[in-house]
Amino acid sequence: MRVIFAGTTDFGIPTLEKLKSEHELLAVVTQPDKPAGRKKILSPSPIKLWAEKNNIQVFQPEKILNLKSEILNLAPDILLVAAYGQIIPRTALDTPKHGAINIHGSLLPKYRGASPIQTAILNGDKTTGITLFLMDEKLDHGPILAQATITINNDDNYPSLYKKLSLLTPDLALSTLINLNNIEPKPQDETQATYTKLFTLKDGKINWTDEARIIDRQIRALNPEPGTWTILDSQSVKILEAQTIDGAGVELSGKIYSSNGKMLVKCGIGSLWIKKIQPAGRKPMSGADFLNGLKKSETKIFV
Repeated sequence: MRVIFAGTTDFGIPTLEKLKSEHELLAVVTQPDKPAGRKKILSPSPIKLWAEKNNIQVFQPEKILNLKSEILNLAPDILLVAAYGQIIPRTALDTPKHGAINIHGSLLPKYRGASPIQTAILNGDKTTGITLFLMDEKLDHGPILAQATITINNDDNYPSLYKKLSLLTPDLALSTLINLNNIEPKPQDETQATYTKLFTLKDGKINWTDEARIIDRQIRALNPEPGTWTILDSQSVKILEAQTIDGAGVELSGKIYSSNGKMLVKCGIGSLWIKKIQPAGRKPMSGADFLNGLKKSETKIFV
C-alpha cells in the first residue's frame, strides 16, 4: 500500500521500520519542532529524526488540514496515525483512498483519550492492548479493525508498558493493511466507553493514607511525567521507584523508617520500600542513601 504516517512520539518507530520494508511509505507528518530541556532549544520530534535518517519526506504543519493538497498529490491508499497529538478533521481523514487508521494503546472502547497506558496501570488492570480502528471526527470512536492483548505485570511501569505496546503494534498493523479488504469493521460499544485525562503535577501528589498498592500504581503510572512527589520539611521530594511491603510496619502514615537498611514508608495499609528518590535540587539517589542522610534523632514524616 501507499502509506502516509502521522505521529510524533517514538511509539510509532517500530511500526515505521516494518512499513518501509513492506509498503511504500510516501511521507510522515509530525508536529512542528518545539522547545525542549532547560534551555528550551528548538528540537525535532523522534518521528522527524527517524524520517530524515531514512530519507522519508517530512511534513510539519501547524494543522494537518493545511496539507490537503499535498496529500491529494501523493495519492495515498491509507493514512496511518499513532500518537500524533493533533485532532485530524474529517476532510483530511477522507482524502486517502481507504481513509485513516488510528493505532491506540488500549482495548477500545475502554480508555479513549490521551493517557490509556498510564490509566491502565493506575487502575490496576491485569491486561491491556492495542486497537486499530477507522478514524472519524470523534475521539477514538470509529469502528474497530483489529486488536491485540498483553498482560500487565506487577512491576510494569509506564516506560516498560509503553515499549511493550509499541513492539506489539507492527505485526498487527501490517496484517491489518494486508487484509484490509477482507476485514469487517466492528462498531464500538458506546455503553462500554470510558475516557482518560491528561495527568498534571497535582495528580502526582502522594497521599500516604492510601493503601501501599494504590501508591505503588501511582508511582509506576506517573513517572517520568508528571512525576510523583511528597513533602518533607517543607521541601518537595520526588518518589521515583518503590515496591509494596506487606505488614503494618509502624503506626503513622507517611512515617519514614528503616528495616534491614531499606528505606520504608508507612501507608494506610502496608508500607512502601523506596528504591529511588530525588530531593529538591539534587540528583536521583537510592532510598538507602537518602535514609542515611537523615538525622536519626528526628522523626521524619512525609506529608
